[in-house]
Amino acid sequence: MARPEQPISTSDPGLEELAEWLRRQRRAAALTHREMAQRCGHAFSATTFSRAASGRRIPRLPVVEAYARVCGAPAGEARRLWQAARYAEYRRRNPGAGVPRPDQIYRRDDLIHALRELYHRAGAMPVDEMERRAGRHGELPHSTVLRMLAGRSMLDLAQLTAFLRVCAVTDGVEVERWRGAWRRARRRKDMERQGNRLARMHEASARSRRSARDKDAATAGGGSATHPRFLPLPHAALAGSWQQRTVP
Repeated sequence: MARPEQPISTSDPGLEELAEWLRRQRRAAALTHREMAQRCGHAFSATTFSRAASGRRIPRLPVVEAYARVCGAPAGEARRLWQAARYAEYRRRNPGAGVPRPDQIYRRDDLIHALRELYHRAGAMPVDEMERRAGRHGELPHSTVLRMLAGRSMLDLAQLTAFLRVCAVTDGVEVERWRGAWRRARRRKDMERQGNRLARMHEASARSRRSARDKDAATAGGGSATHPRFLPLPHAALAGSWQQRTVP
């Protein structure tokens, strides 16, 4: 006979709801944690399943999904509860400011800020797990996601679509809103890059003109570092002048 589970003791409503839901599914399936481990081919141990429903901390997403599948419960609902618990935990630690909606995004930084918030709303799963769930190899490289989340680069349009799918944004209208936000941000970025390039070209041209003016001014002044008042006289002129002064 299985030992009774300890009461859930947490002040986190999202974690409590997730743990309670998992426990209800196990009771409905009339399974022990050991039997659950056997049913999943020991991909996860009985101890791992027990901890997942303890309410002490939010378990990993693959564990929650396996827990649901073994009990014959919808993995999608388990994932939704897990995401809600993770996002609530993130918001408590990072209250932050509001995030623009996709139709309000026109700049690269705003897009990254909104995608970062979407990532946390979807549970902030490890980026290598995101890469695996995206499907085809290289469709959503974890290194690219890390750079985007750090604010160092943008996803390309195909990567954005994969990112949205992994974050459970599957409604066609909503996906197109995000794609529109990406197009506006990319267009603005290209315009800024072009403006910066033109500014550099203008500055280089101005430096070249200043250098030419300085060179012309030096040439007009004699082209020598010796001051005109102290230019040396020819040797013959010096000799004639000396002779004139010495003859009585």
